Amino acid sequence: MRFERLRRPLEVIATTSTWLAAVAFLGWSARLAFLEGYIYEIPKNFSGDFSRTVELGDTEWWTGQGIFYGPIFVVESLFLVVPRLLSPGDFARLDFVLFALAFGCVWLALFGLHHPRLALLVLAAWLGHHMSVEAFANTAHLEILELALISLALLLATRGYVVAAGGALGLAMAVKTLPGLFVPYLAITRQWRMLASALVCVAVPFLIVCWIQQVTPWDGLYSLVYQGGNLTKLEFTEYEYTPRAEIARMFAGDGGTLSPEQARIAIAIHASLGLATALFAGWVMLRSRSRAPRYGLMFGLIGAVMLVAAPSAHAAYYVFLLPGWTALVAELVGRPRSAATFAMWLATIASYVLTGFDQPFFLLERYFGFGIIVPQHWLAWHLPSLGLLLTVATLSLLLLRSLNEAVLPYRSTPADTAGTALAVPGRA
Repeated sequence: MRFERLRRPLEVIATTSTWLAAVAFLGWSARLAFLEGYIYEIPKNFSGDFSRTVELGDTEWWTGQGIFYGPIFVVESLFLVVPRLLSPGDFARLDFVLFALAFGCVWLALFGLHHPRLALLVLAAWLGHHMSVEAFANTAHLEILELALISLALLLATRGYVVAAGGALGLAMAVKTLPGLFVPYLAITRQWRMLASALVCVAVPFLIVCWIQQVTPWDGLYSLVYQGGNLTKLEFTEYEYTPRAEIARMFAGDGGTLSPEQARIAIAIHASLGLATALFAGWVMLRSRSRAPRYGLMFGLIGAVMLVAAPSAHAAYYVFLLPGWTALVAELVGRPRSAATFAMWLATIASYVLTGFDQPFFLLERYFGFGIIVPQHWLAWHLPSLGLLLTVATLSLLLLRSLNEAVLPYRSTPADTAGTALAVPGRA
């Protein structure tokens, strides 16, 4: 009887405490992202790679001729930046809007309008991740725009609008070429209408920009694939976050230099790793296509493969993992408690922390005098790459396990049945 009388007050206290914790975490994350991603960059005029290149300030990469990055970048440069219609600060502010749009699309796709407390926690995790802060601080507009379009495609796909979803993916490919990795996986999973729509929506702006820039489609395609040397270059400074750079740093050691032979070996190892990861993901997709599409896990896995295969990637590219981690949360909260579920929770949290959630280690250093050694050796210990590969493994495992389990995403909306509805041809 005494416990029954205490049960209701304890539930109220627990609910209030978790709400306060979620709000506090979101407030802290938002402050971190706004200060380090915007306020501190104002004196520098938001001088990231995008700002320099789009303003024709780095002619080694982009002179205003031909095509670089993607057709949408060319349009932004020629018609928005060069005429001074938008400034770097405008793009920096726009990135926050696009980031919020991306989160909203992913959340609606996976959870609907329910579970606001969990939404606050996940939004805080999105904002508080070091790679998100880096994306804001470096005005990584193209990566955040790609994230928003891929997230929109996820929402449209889960709602059954597969043609519109393909259009959003096509526009993401028109921003930069890396989302082009969606193409083979759409073919593997027989998403023909989404694939056709994506190809049309990337081809149209591409051909228009080729006409504007007076280059042949063949030359334009070569420029997009080669990317001014990005396809074959080997850089391994701390600015690079690819497995290729990790391998090169291991070969370089303390000396910091590579012989031509070592460089060739590093590129070959990375090419083999990227190909093996892409083929493995393709096998997972092939196995899972017999069931209703689990678009959250599928899009998340493709986003992770993009980072493994990319010849050059900076910290901001890791925002492509955010939808995948959110999909993992959506899957795991709906599963019964078990050792396997607990292990996958640990893998999800570990992948999130290893790829760039460094704040807990700074807090440990501040209050207990240890922990700073981890951020100091973040790249030396290959933590981002380990977290990336762990993300690939966890997403793949959940996709494969879903073949033998009937676990619904954690939501109580009509969208619960979206996966079943998508077993038949989608709506336009």
